[in-house]
Amino acid sequence: MGKLAWLAILSLPLAAQERSWTRERKDGAKRDALHDSSQLVRGDSGKWRDEPGLQVAPPIGQKPAKVSLDDWADQLLEKEVPPAAGDDAWLIFRGKQLDDNDRVWVERIERRENAITVTVHQAKWQGRYFKTFTYYPVIAVNLGKLEEGKYDVHWVVKPLAFAQFEGDGKATPGNWPKDEKPVDQKPAELRVALTVAKSPR
Repeated sequence: MGKLAWLAILSLPLAAQERSWTRERKDGAKRDALHDSSQLVRGDSGKWRDEPGLQVAPPIGQKPAKVSLDDWADQLLEKEVPPAAGDDAWLIFRGKQLDDNDRVWVERIERRENAITVTVHQAKWQGRYFKTFTYYPVIAVNLGKLEEGKYDVHWVVKPLAFAQFEGDGKATPGNWPKDEKPVDQKPAELRVALTVAKSPR
């Protein structure tokens, strides 16, 4: 068998690996390790969401510097801007309204050929509330460079419950759940079609 034939055979597994990968949160303390950008939109800002939403976004570098992630997501809904091959493809998730002690984070991102699954944990606080603020989370995830084509994105929000915070135990923005556990509730599932356009270059 010639040298070129051997090279062709060896390149097949490498190509398959590039089209299938998994990113998982490794550090238990870093719940936001897979968040490439995020924002909390408080209810007293006048904005509110009754249902979660998921949308495709071009590279976040295209977002104007003075525009918030949430406002940019609104702008993208008005004019669809598909990511192009050679550029990073992004997803923007906006959750439903939560109480200020609840927490949301991306746990796992998995690609299998043209199917992409993102698993998110949503932990509801079970302790006493001392404030009345609410918010909805906005999370942007970078999927990296994808080949031209169509992809099916499946976003799964798994419900959890917790009663203790890590660190000093206080419900401060930087503290994440310490004792989260699954609850008897069906996960919320969102699907979106992602089309990667041909590179203009």
